[in-house]
This record gives sequence, structure tokens and C-alpha cells, in this order.
Amino acid sequence: MRSFWLIPILCAAACAAPRMAARTDLAPPPTEVAPVIPVETSTAVPVTYKKEPARSRPSTGERIARRAGELVGRDSVSDIAPGYQDDCSGFVRLVYASEGIDLSRLPARSSIVQAMYIRARENGALRDGSPRPGDLVFFRNTYDRNRDGRRNDGLTHVGIVESVDDEGTVTFVHRGGSGIVRAHLNLDSPRTFRDGDETLNDVLRRKSRLSRAYLAGELFAGYASPDGLGRAAVAQARRPPRRAR
Repeated sequence: MRSFWLIPILCAAACAAPRMAARTDLAPPPTEVAPVIPVETSTAVPVTYKKEPARSRPSTGERIARRAGELVGRDSVSDIAPGYQDDCSGFVRLVYASEGIDLSRLPARSSIVQAMYIRARENGALRDGSPRPGDLVFFRNTYDRNRDGRRNDGLTHVGIVESVDDEGTVTFVHRGGSGIVRAHLNLDSPRTFRDGDETLNDVLRRKSRLSRAYLAGELFAGYASPDGLGRAAVAQARRPPRRAR
């Protein structure tokens, strides 16, 4: 009888063994660790930006020259700004007034051009050597004021220097006989009208029955700086008016 009850025990043991093995086969595999790949660190390169050079503000003379050039082609000064005389002095006064330089209060002289020149001389504004844009350029005897056919009429014309080229030829703007125009002046060749295709000196005094034509270089009288004239104008404006005696 002992053999009979051992049979169930042995059968139970035999059935239990495969179940244990099956549980072992189904166990999850050990977790795999990913390899660590070293990363090289790079030093950041600073980014530099080039600063554009600051643009300098145009000088008073450059602004005057630009304004004069803008008026080339206009027929009349008084059409641009009523109240200004329609001649060379009115043109200069108009352009200089755009920069706050008042050329209306001038010493009493035989002509406004002469009065402008005297103011420039008294205030140290006359310029020696090469001119700069915006300078006044003075001429004498540009027309026969006293109608005697001679060059004895003094200071008669004024314009504004617009530019000077590498050869020394000055381009100036003035109120001429046909309106506001450009003209040329070269003191190295004052009696030369043209050199090839380039105009060196324009005619400022026309030929008449009493005299020949004259070029700008032959009638040149001087240059004056707007800076000196501006200081003179400010000083003149600050002076109290003279009391009548």
C-alpha cells in the first residue's frame, strides 16, 4: 500500500519541474546599458561686427554750395523768394540766409557787392589760396557801369563756389544774364577759355563796341569764407541800433 500513495507524490514532483523551468525561461533579460560616447566641447568663437564709420555732418560751406546748386536753372531770384533783389547779390543773400547768415545789414557803399567784400575784409573772412565749397567769389569790372568802355567800375559781381577739381578749376553758381547758372574759373590759366573739351574760364564781360570780352580769370577779385561772414553777421545783429543824434 505504501507504493500506491508514493505514485501521486512522484507525479506531482514531475509536473512541478517543467513549470519551474518555464518560469525561468520567461524571465526578462538583464537590462543592457548603452555605452557612453564622449562628446568634445568646442570653445564658442565670438562674433564681431564692423562698425560703419560715423558720417560727419556737412560743413556750413558744403550746405551752402549744395543749396546753390539746387537753384541752378531757375530764371529769377525773386520768383524763388519774394523780397530778394533779382541780381547776383540777391542770389547770394538768399542762399546764405538758408544757413542763418544774414547779409542784409551791410555797411553803406556804392554797391551791395562792394559792401559784402568790405565786410569780409574787416572780419578776416577773405581767403588766401584755394577756395572751398560755399565761399563767395568776387569779380570786378564785369560790366561797364559808368559806360566809358574802361575797366574802372570796381567790384561788380559775386557768386558762390560749388566745387574745385583736381586741376584747380572752380565751378561757381551765380545769377547771370540768363538766370541762375554755373560758370568756371581757373586762375592758373586766366586768359584761357577752353582746354580741349574742358571750359576753364567762362565769359563774364561781354564784348561791346568799346571793349573786348573778358573771362572770369581776368576779372577775379577774391574769395571769402562763409564762417567769417557768419560770425560777422551775428556780431552785427547783436549790436544795438545807433541812436539818431
